Amino acid sequence: MRKLQLFLGLILAAGAFVGVLLIGQATQPQLYDVAVVVKEIPAFTTLTPDLFATDSQSVSAAVADKYVLAGELPELMAANAVTVDNLRPGQPLLREQIASGAKAEGVSRLSVALRDPSLVIVSVPVAPNSLPAVSPGDVIALFYASGNVQAQTIATATITGPTPTPTPHPIGVVSETLVVTTELQLPLAKWIANGVVYKSNHALVENPNYGAPGKDNEPRYIEGDVQSLDVVVRRDVAEWVAFALANGKVQVGVLPAVTRPEVEQGDLKPSAGVTWSDFEKRFFADRGQ
Repeated sequence: MRKLQLFLGLILAAGAFVGVLLIGQATQPQLYDVAVVVKEIPAFTTLTPDLFATDSQSVSAAVADKYVLAGELPELMAANAVTVDNLRPGQPLLREQIASGAKAEGVSRLSVALRDPSLVIVSVPVAPNSLPAVSPGDVIALFYASGNVQAQTIATATITGPTPTPTPHPIGVVSETLVVTTELQLPLAKWIANGVVYKSNHALVENPNYGAPGKDNEPRYIEGDVQSLDVVVRRDVAEWVAFALANGKVQVGVLPAVTRPEVEQGDLKPSAGVTWSDFEKRFFADRGQ
């Protein structure tokens, strides 16, 4: 009798153990082969096989639906899909971080990104030490400043002294007019345009950790300082921006986000500007107070 009870107990215990295993397997999330980033990938980069590896991850179906699976990569690469964010090594590739088809064309080609024919994208070189912290989508003002604008004027000189004796000139010869050239120093500043930041362009610099022991996944190049901004401006001010870039310095100022509708519609008008004469008047007016 005791042997029978022991035998039944062993059967029940084994059944319970098997049941626990089956329940665990039934409730355990499924394994998915996920595409994982293996090197630094800047935004607007076309997907290529060397940028990704495959990693099996046990996640729920809802989570897996947000990932790009390894089996989907060939189709995306054939469609010339591009990244829309900066990607870091080791992170799973999310569907929201890539664009393909017409959407990929829009983010990888600036001209396709513009739907309004009254807008232009201009590249504005910037100095890192004078650039506010801006991101794509920020509303900015562009200020032109020049501390030494040289202008030449032509003037007829006035000569004093005894009346010179007229000298007859041969027929057909015109007497010459004495002229002098003067130089005018005219520092000035002018708010010339408003725009929306489309993209920041960074310098690529050597990664000091590249090739170091234990740093096998480090990229050779990493992003450095911002070198220029791609800014969406209206066509009627694009020439002002081009003139400013060719003849002086352009300073970037950040505008409140609530002004974006006014900027896009051209309703936020720049100020009249400041010249050296304005500064002198302000200087002496403040001294008299």
